[in-house]
Amino acid sequence: MSILRRAAAVVATVLLSGTVAVSAAHADYTFYRTGPHVGACWDKVTAYGGVYQVTNNLLNGTSGWHTARVQVYRPGVGVQSDQSYTAAPGEWKVGATAHVAIVPNDDYRVYLDGAQVVGIPAHGIPYYMNHCKVRESPSVKVRQALSHGLAQLDAIYVGCAAGTYRFGTVPTTTLYHDGTTCGQSRVYKQPAGVKGYDCSGLIYTMFQYAGVYFPWTSSSAMKSGIPQVAKSQIQVGDLLAKNGHVAVYLGDGDGDGVASVLEATPRWQNADGTWTGVVISSATTYLNSSDYTAHRVPGI
Repeated sequence: MSILRRAAAVVATVLLSGTVAVSAAHADYTFYRTGPHVGACWDKVTAYGGVYQVTNNLLNGTSGWHTARVQVYRPGVGVQSDQSYTAAPGEWKVGATAHVAIVPNDDYRVYLDGAQVVGIPAHGIPYYMNHCKVRESPSVKVRQALSHGLAQLDAIYVGCAAGTYRFGTVPTTTLYHDGTTCGQSRVYKQPAGVKGYDCSGLIYTMFQYAGVYFPWTSSSAMKSGIPQVAKSQIQVGDLLAKNGHVAVYLGDGDGDGVASVLEATPRWQNADGTWTGVVISSATTYLNSSDYTAHRVPGI
């Protein structure tokens, strides 16, 4: 599958001759190599073992009419949903949300004028499609890092005392990591077979995955060792760090005026005693607080 990821500004340039008004609110979509462009982005809910809610669109910068058909296909069962929509010349047409279940590994499929142009199984969605909260980065390495980090959404938080397990290592037996030994307020449970992270462990693994030289393994090391940039110049993929916590900046992908960050933090406790940790949060506190400084990872 060939993918072309475009920021909204690029799409707007392509469509200057058309009638579509494109704003930064659409910078989160992934656009695929089709003519006209089909695009999609995803959000995630935890119901029923996890479901990707995929917003899809047809961006028609041509002089003709075109039809997109979006299907959700479940292996061994068949088509779960099937929708079609037609865009007039110069029209940006947004379709209904497609619900792609993770446990049965549904396929998200798009057909353009009858020919299949996109086919992504549920487990591949975070890697081949933008999250709707993420502004696009021109850097391949930043996109790779964010794809890996976003694929960990809803992973548990294991705290600063988890050793190698705070980098996503999966234990063979249930562990309890005593965060009170390193300044945190509780003991964190990590069941056998379940991966987890703390704030710096998540970010370390993201940039390691992207092939970036990244020797910093704590928030304080990232704050002191990674070059600082002005918050007014912050870009997607930059870090917001203080001694004790770090998050990665996602920008304002959905155009609601509120930028987001990806972070590992104990957000809520689950019935089994674990804490959901890898989440998307508002960047407002981080941007407004003098405790946090912005940093750009070298080599991206």
